[in-house]
Amino acid sequence: MICLVLAAMPAVLSAASSQSQEISLSGGQQSTAPVTLGKSMSTTAVTNNIATKYWLELKAYPSSNTRSLWLYAGNGWRCLSNPSENIETSVQNAFANPDIFQVKVWYSGQKIVGLTVVTK
Repeated sequence: MICLVLAAMPAVLSAASSQSQEISLSGGQQSTAPVTLGKSMSTTAVTNNIATKYWLELKAYPSSNTRSLWLYAGNGWRCLSNPSENIETSVQNAFANPDIFQVKVWYSGQKIVGLTVVTK
């Protein structure tokens, strides 16, 4: 299987933190939990699915908006603002060759936080 990583997920999304604090539970059990990193840390879960449709805005309207790539995954449209030319081309090629490639999308709400084009 060939995998082309097009956008990396933020480091905040890592499953574990090197800094943790002890939390005492009833019955003398102990567990660890990550230390809160501040207001920039998102509490929205990241989900992934295979994209089944795409919509590429070639010119943003109104012009004050940014260009966007929209992918339909997980029963909803997900958005990637200002996609690079390489990402646009890779996604278009994947949808032009659906028997060979698929686009896997990581998203939080409507915002795409990562995507890959992989061979089937």
